[in-house]
Amino acid sequence: MIVFVHQPEYMPWLGFFDKLSRCDTYVIYDDAQYQHGGFHNRNRIRTLHGWEWLTVPITHGHPQVIKDVKIANHQWRNRQIDKITLCYDRTPYFKEYLPILKEAINYNHELLIDLNLHIIKAITKLLGIEVQMLRSSEFPHDGKEKNEKLVSMCKFLGADTYLCGSGGKAYVNEALFAEAKIKVQYHKYEHPTYRQRFEDFQPYMSIIDLLFNEGSHAKEILLKGGSIETRRLDLRPLIVEHQNVLAQAA
Repeated sequence: MIVFVHQPEYMPWLGFFDKLSRCDTYVIYDDAQYQHGGFHNRNRIRTLHGWEWLTVPITHGHPQVIKDVKIANHQWRNRQIDKITLCYDRTPYFKEYLPILKEAINYNHELLIDLNLHIIKAITKLLGIEVQMLRSSEFPHDGKEKNEKLVSMCKFLGADTYLCGSGGKAYVNEALFAEAKIKVQYHKYEHPTYRQRFEDFQPYMSIIDLLFNEGSHAKEILLKGGSIETRRLDLRPLIVEHQNVLAQAA
């Protein structure tokens, strides 16, 4: 089983959905710390002059975990739908996909995570991606440090492979995963190009940019960008170290 652990974002980019297509279980890391200024409550859309943020206002608290973050008000809904309409009403698949977004945005979600998961699940279904989704707050895991928590999640789920982004090379303790007999895969994403309404292609937009412009071809296009690197850690130094510890204890 391949497990992918990630904090839920608002209308995520293409690379996120490529990862979903390559795992068996997506762990929604909802009991992690909320990060202000990230992508939890906002993402980018293409405009005439480049790109702009789509932002959901939240009730700020310090500190707070992701699953507890509340949406601040309801006034943003119509403004956001209007902005999406202004930018995408002349794209080929606008009329097909706008109702799905409007339903999620106008649904009476009190919590940000419920809005994010509503959209993620709807788009995953549109793309034909089949993946199990579990919230980390709903099953037991432990550890004082990030790697320990991730290993604990994988072990509880019976995973033999942990999938993370290429940035994980900076923090993943491969030895800890190896001791738990869990392979580590690094996901790399080379952003594909596709038609956009405006000239001068802008990468790293929300997935809705691809959907409105390419429709049923969206999944085929986004899968062109992903690749996987599996690192096989040499366990011999760990074995020697373990033997030395046992020898000293004797």
